[in-house]
Amino acid sequence: MKNIFFFLASIVTILSVFSCKNEIIEYNPKNQSNFYYPIAVGSIWTYKLDSIIYDNSGTVIDTFQGIVKETIIDSFENSTGDIEYTIERANKEGDNWHVTDIWSTSKTDSRVYRTEDNLKFIKMISPVEKKVGWDGNAFIDTENTIVKIAGESIKMFDQWHYRYTDVGVEETIGENTYDDIAIVQQVDKEDVYSRRFSIEKYAKNIGLVYKKMIILNTNNTSESIPWEQKAEEGFILEQKLISYVK
Repeated sequence: MKNIFFFLASIVTILSVFSCKNEIIEYNPKNQSNFYYPIAVGSIWTYKLDSIIYDNSGTVIDTFQGIVKETIIDSFENSTGDIEYTIERANKEGDNWHVTDIWSTSKTDSRVYRTEDNLKFIKMISPVEKKVGWDGNAFIDTENTIVKIAGESIKMFDQWHYRYTDVGVEETIGENTYDDIAIVQQVDKEDVYSRRFSIEKYAKNIGLVYKKMIILNTNNTSESIPWEQKAEEGFILEQKLISYVK
């Protein structure tokens, strides 16, 4: 079970080769992604994590709840001249925290980058406006990136397209209410064999406050059976912010 939690806390363990695609983005200085993604050494985000993993053709379903903490522990100038920040991720076990991953993040006036398990994502862009879209996986070879979930290989990131579905909305998530949230829909598609859904919500002057991922595969083609019942491999993950320290 500990190994399952380490996987979910890191989201994915990847076997991949990276490629970079060209992308042109217009920048609007009046509505910067920086407002929704503050970074400073010493900042801490603590999340509640709920997860389900499907194994052995869906006959085994593991559920888990846990606490994950992300702390900005350092910063340095990267090869492009931007300031990159080091993220220490830790799981809570009893009263103790155990570091599981070291990730990184950086931002310019027009983009927010985040590297998780050697995968570089473009999490946000400017302008932060409803319906604005971008290739958030531009640095990932999505055709050849394989995710190992409970021993099964899943092509997870194929055909993702990021876009803002709403900006400036008020929402209560868990026990916290936020008056200005930008919602990033990363993928929402399905066919008879697979379901791919991923969404992130960023609160102004706080950062990521909510994340949900549904990555499921099945050989059961019945459309009348819910995915949670017919899934044979994959996972469902939900992450909610508990507290934030600047």
